[in-house]
Amino acid sequence: MHPTKLLKGTKSKLLEGKKILVAVTSSIAAIETPKLMRELIRHGAEVYCIITEETKKIIGKEALKFGCGNEVYEEITGDIEHILLYNECDCLLIYPATANIISKINLGIADNIVNTTALMFFENKPIFIVPAMHENMFNAIKKHIDELKEKDKIYIIPPRFEEGKAKVASVEDVVKTVIEKIGNNLKKEGNRVLILNGGTVEFIDKVRVITNLSSGKMGVALAEAFCKKGFYVEVVTAMGLEPPYYIKNHKVLTAEEMLNKAIELAKDFDIIISSAAISDFTVESFEGKLSSEKEPILKLKKNPKVLEELRKVYKDKIIIGFKAEYNLDEEELINRAKERLNKYNLNMIIANDLSKHYFGDDYIEVYIITKSEVEKISGSKKEVAEKIVEKVKKLKP
Repeated sequence: MHPTKLLKGTKSKLLEGKKILVAVTSSIAAIETPKLMRELIRHGAEVYCIITEETKKIIGKEALKFGCGNEVYEEITGDIEHILLYNECDCLLIYPATANIISKINLGIADNIVNTTALMFFENKPIFIVPAMHENMFNAIKKHIDELKEKDKIYIIPPRFEEGKAKVASVEDVVKTVIEKIGNNLKKEGNRVLILNGGTVEFIDKVRVITNLSSGKMGVALAEAFCKKGFYVEVVTAMGLEPPYYIKNHKVLTAEEMLNKAIELAKDFDIIISSAAISDFTVESFEGKLSSEKEPILKLKKNPKVLEELRKVYKDKIIIGFKAEYNLDEEELINRAKERLNKYNLNMIIANDLSKHYFGDDYIEVYIITKSEVEKISGSKKEVAEKIVEKVKKLKP
């Protein structure tokens, strides 16, 4: 087995079972293609590769074989590769696509393996075209690009215009588009996870805020871990680290915004996890900007408890909370977490002591607590997140 196969599905199952044919043409951006192919594989795809003769002047076949883990085809032989690969694959992804190849595909010219294969896919199966060239050349063939955009099942992934060049779109943007168009629909009942993450802010005036030091790392680690296991995941993020490109993210700021967004979205999810550091208090804020010459007195009032409000609305969903305390002994930490577990009728609560690993640390020690058991685990946040996912999979609403 080629070592590349070991990468399959290590990020998600969004492209599991999909076979993607990557066509490489002679732009210097071809050096990014192995990275692209491996990213597709990390989402579960099987990747094949075809190249034009000129491409070998920029990147070797062995580098591309390293990227996809399969044979690289450069010509049509008696095996009629253009038909074989069309029958085998779910889509064609041309990365990078030169002015020459784009123009020939639009004109119906078939004089190499790439454009001949493209004509097999043309309006029958999806073709993703990722241009890369000088800006002048892009403008010169814009008529072909515009005409291709109007065709069925053809998707032009726009370049980045920098330094007078139409630079190839990022690997992440390309993979995101492929997932959106041909990816697996994992959003099915019992498989949907909503994660609240980051630190909320409360406004003192229109400029200043009160917040906390939550990094958002734990919530992102959970989102990645659930995605890796084949769950459909969305995240509501305040301040802090945001989830990777393949996980839908909803931005909020205040505790009130997070509560409203969570209640709005949660109807379409089965599991709700609040790893966010949500402000307990809000400020009776001032209009405009407070003068720095004064010493204002801030009046605080309690925010609603997000977990409590979610449980009032969604009585039958799995709801999981986090409880962070500071410098408590083990027994007291567990007891306080259990009180919250019972008060809000949670399915699980995860407790940690910030005096051991503070916000932003890559490592954490937690207690996973349900009504029937307590388990202590520690490690990197990614390792702990994977263990939490295994525990959550065993829960019953």
